[in-house]
Amino acid sequence: MRRAFIVTFAIVLNLCAAATSSAQTVAAAAREDLQFWNETQVIMPTNERIDLMLFGVLRMGRDLARPVDERGGAGVAFKTNKFLTITPTWLYIAQQPTATSKNIEHRLVFNATFKFPLGKFAFTDRNLIERRLRNGRDDFTMYRNRLQIDHPASLGSFNFRVFVADEVWYDSLQNAWTRNRASAGIIKQFSPRFTAEFFYLRQNDGRARPGDAHVIGTLFKLYP
Repeated sequence: MRRAFIVTFAIVLNLCAAATSSAQTVAAAAREDLQFWNETQVIMPTNERIDLMLFGVLRMGRDLARPVDERGGAGVAFKTNKFLTITPTWLYIAQQPTATSKNIEHRLVFNATFKFPLGKFAFTDRNLIERRLRNGRDDFTMYRNRLQIDHPASLGSFNFRVFVADEVWYDSLQNAWTRNRASAGIIKQFSPRFTAEFFYLRQNDGRARPGDAHVIGTLFKLYP
């Protein structure tokens, strides 16, 4: 009897350990993701100070297995002077961050971007205030600040700009700074009508699921 009890107890312990290990693996997988992001902007100048803008975004996630974020929207960029651009924007967003969740929301975005040169460096400070209107969930406001520094570079006759950037997020629903995004990449103007960015981004967010992400991304700007 004692031997049978010991064997049974050992089996139960092994099963509990396996279940705990499996749960930890699932939690880790849900917490972090590998993604590819693409954003395309169509920018149509109306005069020297005002541009109309159209946005389209597709993000592949769940370790690049399927689309997890699709966006479309429009905005107007007001160039108040050579240092400041203000861009009110509307976005429609459909997200499927996991196989069992789906989020639909409208975002009303106020974007104030300061840009100034210092020697060959260019500094860009982007401030976003987003009002997120969500179906079936509480609405809230997000503040995001992104500082970018870029510098010209070349490889032979291939000229481009290299940049590094960092963005912090404040969530009014949680009343806390919840997310950080650090990125680095290159900006290449291929023609007067087409500019592209290629970048790597690391996102850290301990509250969202998935919140941590490794991202390879592209941004295309078209001037028809």
